[in-house]
Amino acid sequence: MGFRSLSPHVWPIYAPWMAASLGMSILLVALPIWLLSGGHGYVVTSVVAGAGGAGAAGGALIVGRLVDRSGPARVACGSLLLMILASATMAILGDVVALGLGHMAFGVGSIGVMLSRQADLTRRVPVWLRGRAMSMMGGSMRLSVLVGTACGGVLVDVVGGRWTIATAGLGAAIGLPAVIPTVRRPEREVAPRGVGGPGLGSVVRTHRRPLMAVGVFGALAMAAREGRMVLLPLVGVGLGLRPSAVGVLVAAGYAADLLLFPVSGYVMDRLGRLAAMVPAYGLLAIGFLLLSAADSPTAVLVAGLVMGVGNGLSSGSLFTLGSDVAPEEGTASFLAAISLLTDSGRIVGPLLVGVVAGAGGLGPAAVALAVVMAAGVTWLLLVVGETSDRAMDAGADHRGPRFRPVTRATTPDQGA
Repeated sequence: MGFRSLSPHVWPIYAPWMAASLGMSILLVALPIWLLSGGHGYVVTSVVAGAGGAGAAGGALIVGRLVDRSGPARVACGSLLLMILASATMAILGDVVALGLGHMAFGVGSIGVMLSRQADLTRRVPVWLRGRAMSMMGGSMRLSVLVGTACGGVLVDVVGGRWTIATAGLGAAIGLPAVIPTVRRPEREVAPRGVGGPGLGSVVRTHRRPLMAVGVFGALAMAAREGRMVLLPLVGVGLGLRPSAVGVLVAAGYAADLLLFPVSGYVMDRLGRLAAMVPAYGLLAIGFLLLSAADSPTAVLVAGLVMGVGNGLSSGSLFTLGSDVAPEEGTASFLAAISLLTDSGRIVGPLLVGVVAGAGGLGPAAVALAVVMAAGVTWLLLVVGETSDRAMDAGADHRGPRFRPVTRATTPDQGA
């Protein structure tokens, strides 16, 4: 059992998820390069590049409600089609307005795929397998982002920005054959469909305590994660390293991050969520402190590896927490609300780095991120607590309140 038990979900769940991540990652590289080479300034480029994240954040709650009403497969199919249409529109028109609006629509599609797949997987796997299932989502996303960012830069050089943007839509299209069979056979859905069930407001009001507990932790963790991706290259540049050397430093930490997701899932399922997350996020905080004192490429590499190991050991942890406390009714709406809170950290982290670094330098910025992550670990211990039934039933020590969702069925897996 274990990871092999997830094999029936590789095509229907993980393939669309990776296809959406692949397309989004290609755009994140291609759009800035194309815009800057076309003579557009940093402000315009930043706005267009950030439109995808804005679309994802703005569309999360709507998409979550649609998943609860229409079923995960229909929303995933519609989201992938939206990504394909947005990509084609951007490639054909090519002007700044079309690129910005198209990237925003692409972001809405990506969050639709993500939430529909997470809600579907939450329903399909038993709680004792959930940590591994969600860590595999985190690991597969990391892999697709690595491939997408690498391919995006190469494709711009080889075929140009316009065709690279079109390729992002083709990447998303890979996921369509995985969800169309369930759209055509709705009886294979596992989530409720139709007008029944609680509305978004009702879900948020009824489950506000676990929502805020997990959402605040997610925001703190994401702020540290996103801040790390901004801070590491800045420290490398501050030490006078060549761009290629900075890339190696970032890639080394990212490789450690990518390789450790199976360990994260195994520990979460066997020993409990806290047993995996506290050491993992603790290492991330320690890595920031090491980075604050780094004065050589070797020291930066060590700090990057420590942070990479910590981040890798936390792979899928935020997905797992959300799924653990999600209610039976309104699952996707609840996960969408958590996603909205978590994504606020994507804005706060880089902003915090910029403000603190501008005022006091990169060292204090690294310390600030360490403090944010330490606050997150404290919140995890005191407010969230252990959410794994297996760990608690086995008598594992835990702190904080216990948020037990309505028991889910653990019947044999169905096809998606």
